[in-house]
Amino acid sequence: MKIEGLIPATVTPFKTDGSIDFKNLEEHIAAVGSAGGLFGIAVNGHAGEVVCLTSDERAEVVAVAKKALRKGLKMIAGIEGHTADDLVREGNRAKKAGAEMLLVLPPFDVRPHHHLTRIPEAVYPVFERLDKEVGLPMIVFQYPEASGCSYTVPVFSRLAQLPNVVAIKAATGSVTKYAELYDALHDRVAVLAACDAPPLLGMLLHGAPGALIGISVVGTQSWSDLVLEATVGNAQKAKEIFNSFAIPLMDALFEHQLHRTPISPFAATKEALVQLGQLRSAWVRPPAVNVDKAKREEIRRALYATGLLKLKAAAGD
Repeated sequence: MKIEGLIPATVTPFKTDGSIDFKNLEEHIAAVGSAGGLFGIAVNGHAGEVVCLTSDERAEVVAVAKKALRKGLKMIAGIEGHTADDLVREGNRAKKAGAEMLLVLPPFDVRPHHHLTRIPEAVYPVFERLDKEVGLPMIVFQYPEASGCSYTVPVFSRLAQLPNVVAIKAATGSVTKYAELYDALHDRVAVLAACDAPPLLGMLLHGAPGALIGISVVGTQSWSDLVLEATVGNAQKAKEIFNSFAIPLMDALFEHQLHRTPISPFAATKEALVQLGQLRSAWVRPPAVNVDKAKREEIRRALYATGLLKLKAAAGD
């Protein structure tokens, strides 16, 4: 499978009572999916607050998003669980709901199991079951080393033997670690850039075929343009887009992944979409922290800096 271009990781809109706003979800998926240069969209990732959704809600998100997604784009569903049984069950529910690919969050993301991510004999059987019992193409989610839950190159080399392991979401946190994965594996799987912070540009310019990022739901077309320019080797144009457009949003929404405040970057992302008239609420489920007045103003300044609010006003939206 050839994977190229941008894959935005979408958010899950909520109503004021905390339930999912499925009508707004349809609108969100349609708006994000209208951009050119996309491979597909991903739902139920971290940006979609997957860990705060019930299994039934996850399946319904996939079904609703699938109906709203433009034809020709891949529907990718995140799945999360701490056992192989959990992942197989979630994978099959997502498949039944309309998912065409899976984004597999690491089942070893609990402290007693962190060390297992370094052991091929522990990781391979989990993905082997997904390969055989679900049978959808998989993107393996790689966390930064600082998380204590990141796979090694030998682990990925083993996973790449499975027919349905087709890509890595390389959220390595650094260009150096991205390059290590890319250099070792790019001829076997797609090593997607994944960083909502400044290292993204270096990842793209190192050879990434595309990117899977949550921040790209804000001004999706410009993010897609950035990915295209970088992946075809137009470094100067990519740098111009990155500095004028990406950096202000990365700073305001994701705080360059430095966690300067306790505010959820996904709440901040939603707030940007609220200010752009695309979401009705920026609320996130606890324990995530919602935006405050100061963050709203910071986001507003960033949207003006990128031209998104100016463009919106000029379009009469």
